[in-house]
Order: sequence, then structure tokens, then C-alpha cells
Amino acid sequence: MKKRILSFLLAVCAAASLLVLPAQGAAVTRFSDVSDQTTSTAVEVLRLMGVLDGYKDGTFRPDTQLTRAQFCKMAVYAMNGSSELGMHRTVTVFPDVKPSHWAAGYINMAAKGKNIIAGYPDGKFYPERKVTVGQAVTILLRMLAYKDENVGGVWPDSYMAMAQTIGLTEGIRAGGNDVLTRAQAARLFVNLLSVDKQEGGKLYTLSEETDLISLDGGSGTMKTSTESYTMVHPTDSSSLTGSRGRVVLADGKALTFLPNSTGTGIGSASAAVIIYADGSGAGLEALAGTTGYTIYKNGTPATVKDLRKNDVATYYPATNSILVCDARLSVYYEDCTPNPTNPTKITALGHEFQVLPTAQDSLAQFKPGQQMTLLLTADGQVAGAAKPEGTVRSNVVGVVEDGVVQLLCGTTMIPIQTEAAKDFESQVVRVSSIQKDRVNLSRATGNATGDLKVAERKLGGKKLTDNVTIYRDGKLITLNQLSASVVPNGQILYARTNWAGQVDLIVLRGALDDTTIYGRAFWTSSREEIYVKDENGKGPNDEGYIETTETLYTEALGVETPTRKVGPFKMKYNVQTGDYVAAKLNRNESGFSSMVKLTELKDVSNNAWIGDTAVTFGSRTYIVDPDTVLCYNRDTKDWVSLEKARDYADQANLYVQDGVVRVIEVKAASK
Repeated sequence: MKKRILSFLLAVCAAASLLVLPAQGAAVTRFSDVSDQTTSTAVEVLRLMGVLDGYKDGTFRPDTQLTRAQFCKMAVYAMNGSSELGMHRTVTVFPDVKPSHWAAGYINMAAKGKNIIAGYPDGKFYPERKVTVGQAVTILLRMLAYKDENVGGVWPDSYMAMAQTIGLTEGIRAGGNDVLTRAQAARLFVNLLSVDKQEGGKLYTLSEETDLISLDGGSGTMKTSTESYTMVHPTDSSSLTGSRGRVVLADGKALTFLPNSTGTGIGSASAAVIIYADGSGAGLEALAGTTGYTIYKNGTPATVKDLRKNDVATYYPATNSILVCDARLSVYYEDCTPNPTNPTKITALGHEFQVLPTAQDSLAQFKPGQQMTLLLTADGQVAGAAKPEGTVRSNVVGVVEDGVVQLLCGTTMIPIQTEAAKDFESQVVRVSSIQKDRVNLSRATGNATGDLKVAERKLGGKKLTDNVTIYRDGKLITLNQLSASVVPNGQILYARTNWAGQVDLIVLRGALDDTTIYGRAFWTSSREEIYVKDENGKGPNDEGYIETTETLYTEALGVETPTRKVGPFKMKYNVQTGDYVAAKLNRNESGFSSMVKLTELKDVSNNAWIGDTAVTFGSRTYIVDPDTVLCYNRDTKDWVSLEKARDYADQANLYVQDGVVRVIEVKAASK
């Protein structure tokens, strides 16, 4: 059967110039600094739980050591306890963990709410100390209901021995007194999901074996080959898609997906077909080895007639589905490994791309120093290359987050590092390069306009795809995280329709818009004596002029932020000194093109906070970004950190826009 498939594939290649070879590709990880699939897959399992993730620059930093506070936060999410943080946020369990500490809720909940951690003999917790493997193992064993009498009296040796016996430390080569790394923590938490508790049974209910088909962050649904589940932490595409395993269930909802193996290259394509004509399915049956497959194009159900020339198709046998991606990226060919004739990796835009064996023939027509267009798979691998002309011109866009361009390719994001990104923060950009070590960015223009109607799942008159991707303030969010029922068109930076005319990508304007400034308004006034006509109607330049002056008072408006003062400019807006505002500069920065007062929430108690990232007030939850929120002490008239602001007073005035807290003002309580 395999020989017959191979013969057909080779025949299709010769007849239609399709790039098809059923070869085995190397395991592909999501992180540029992770070489093993085991760690990459473990992190993906934890990402779905909200426990752990990589960094925005595409790295995971596996050898970074964790603190006791960081591990407590991970443990709370692993216990699905994040919803209970509010009741633990304002109490003081350890004298060195004040309510203002970013991890107070997690530490207090782990100590008193779940009884899985303890402090040192002096009563302190020491949150910033590095956590050891023995301490981490002890916490996880307590989560599994193991007590000292079950384990033995020698710590950490007895706990390490028990962990090894039940499989908790499988894959971990470290002693109990060694400091725990991020990679080791990822493996520990994944092991936690599959080992038995002290009294028997698992920490969570596991479904029967099934295949993971898709994740839809918009509806919060995990689809498997046997059932659909509501996700505890809604999120979109996963590198676990196509793997076989079990759904981890918490109160009937999907907490994460646990694959049967963590080191087999899950979610990576190893062969591809490039569609050679519109509406053609040639090569798909041979790729799949069957006729009963399902087609998804850019994550949306599709048929053969929806396919277009130069689309790339890959097959995932676990779900019997063909994923089609139309991502094309025109680049300057910088380098390759090992050689241009048989490359396994190529470098472009400063990024190293994995090359499928099926792409080598077309790539062999190019060499470093030339321009070409890469045809990419849904997981970001190179399926082929062509001259950048006609229907193979670049169509990939990216979102700039914290100075890194995240290229949106099928079900993955490809991080591109470039100095040019600093001028496009939180914008959607098109990417190109015409020479080595130089990336050109230009602002992308979408092809869909109108208000976003959240409940109707429409933008203007166009429907949203089931798995629509939404960015806000440079961060990936889901549709159900939007607090407003209607998002005005003016707040939509970019919206794109897919091959079916449905909106599949939306980028919303937010705090990181490069022309929006949040801060305190202030007025200045100046006094100037000017010459005016005298009593005889003569001007200053006329003969016989009698010197006559008037006093001219001029007011100007500015905005103060923690790092600068913008303005003042001679213009008028209906604001007073001390008002907190959102202002937008005009193109030449000679004045404000708009200015609005932020909505005030008065006397919000510290008890209303959920960690450092959200506040519940008046039956509504507002988002807080600890990295960007501004804090002002009205008593000292200084801008302060979030930690200092919350430590200074038991309540504060919050100033919000679009459901996000932009400014916090504190002052001492009146006596």
C-alpha cells in the first residue's frame, strides 16, 4: 500500500509540479531555544491550563530558575484555583508577603486555602528565594494528598524517593537541593496530571482516549474526535492539534489536553502538497491515503473548490484531516543548512525556518542572496519556494508586540526580531526584506470595515469565523473577553477577511497605540504686554503714535505622564487640571487631535482586586496590565509603581477606558 502511494505521489509530482514526498521531518518545537519536543509539548499542555508559557520573543528560556512565588502561582493554576484568588488577596499570612505583593493571592491561597505550602521556621515565606526541586516536589505531593506519615521523616530525600516511585519525577535528573528550572517545572506539572493520588485516582478526571481536532478561543470550545468541551481557559490554536490523548476535565470542562506521548513531534507536518490550480484536489488523496478526510483552510471547514493555486496542504492522520494554509512570505534568502541544494533549514528575516523534504526541489532553484517567496504550512514550515510575482506575492501580516513582530501563519506565530518594530508598536504590519540583516515594515490595511458586534459575531455586515483571531493592546484575546457589546469602527486598527469572505483577524486599538497618551491634564497661563492702537486710532508704526498697551493672557493645555510632559499647546478641550485623560497627538506632534476624560471609578477597595491583573467593581470586571497602568500619589504629587500605590492606601480611584484600567490615583484616608 505504501509503495502504491509513493508511486502515485511521484507521478503527481512529475505531471503537475506538486511538491509531495511522504518523508519523516524532524521534530519541530515552538521555541527557538528549545531543541527537544518533550519540553515544547509539556509547555503546550500547561499553556492551555494557564500555568506556563513561552516569552513573546519566541523563546522559552528553559534554564531560567524559578522563585518560590513564581512556583506558587503555577501550583494555584494547576489546581484550577485562580477563580478563588480574590478571597486570599488582602489577608496577611506571612509577614514578608504583604497584600501589595504581586503573588500575595497565590501564596496565601496555597498556604491557607489549599494547605500545600509552609513558611520557614522564622515564620517568613521568602517569596523571591529560588525554589528547589525538593520544595517543588513536596508541594506537588501535597496536592496529591500525600502527608509526612505517607512519605517518611527525612526531607527532602523521602519526598524525592516517593516522587520517583509514583512517576512524578520521571524525566527529571536533579537532586532535591538543586534549584528548579522552567524546563523541569514543565515536566513536573505534566507528570502531575497522569500519576495517582495517595488514596488512588488522578488529580483530575481524564476522558477516554480521543483525538484533538481544534481549539476555538472565540466560543471557548475544544473539539475532539468523540466530543466537544467547554474550555476552562479559552484559547486558540495549539501545537497539540492532531495528537491522540485524553482531555483533562475539571467540573466537566476541558482544562487541557494530555497527549499519550510528549516527545513524538506532535502537531508537526512531515509532508505537504502545493495546490497547482484553483479548485484542484490533485495529490490530496495520496497525501492522506484515504478519501474520507476533512479539509480545513486557515482553520475553517472547506471543500476542494475553496482551494487556490499555491495553497499548501498537510495531513494529520490522528484526526484524518487536511489543513490548508495560504500563507506566502516574500523574503531575501540569507543563509541555509547544510547547503542550497538540499537545505533542511533556511534563514530569512533573521529567522531560521524548518524546511520539509518536499520543499527541497523548489528551494534548490534559489541560493542565498536572492529574493523568493516561501509557501508555508499551517505550522510555519517551508513547503516550497517560488519567484515573488503574480499569485505568489507575499500576503502574511504580523502584529507588533513589545518590539517583536509576530507573523501570523496558519495556526502558529513566527517571531521576527527587528529594530524597525519600535516604530509600529501594537500595529499590524506587512513584512519584507531586500537585503541581509534588514527588515522593512509597513502598516497593513485591512479589507473589512464597520463596528464589531460581539453578540452577533459580525464586523459590519460580514460574519466572523468560528476561530477568529483578535489582538488588543498587542495581546491575543478571545471574543468573549471583550466587555463591550459593540466595538466602534474607530477602535479597529485592522480587520481581514479570508478566502470565504468571513473576518478571520481583528486588531483593536488600545493603550499601546503610538499616538495615544494617558496621563494628567494640566493648564498653563502666560501674560504678555502687547502694543495696540492709541486713542487716535494710530498703530505702533504710525507717526505720532502714543504708546498704548494691553495685557494678553494665553492658556495652553498639556498632558503629564510618568516619563514626560506633552505640550502645552494653545488649544481648548473641556478638561481641568488634574483630570485623567486619553489624548492623541496630531501627525506633526504640534497639538492634540483628540482628548477625552477617562471614566472614574471612585473609592475602589483593594478587596476588589483579583491579583494584579483585574478589578471587580459595580458587577463588572476591569482589566489591569501591571506593565502599563499609570499610578499617581495625590499626596506626594509623584508617579509611583503599582506596588507602592496599592501599599499606600486601602482604596483608590481608578480611571478606565474600554474596560481597561489606565490610571490609578491614591491618597491617604482622611482622619
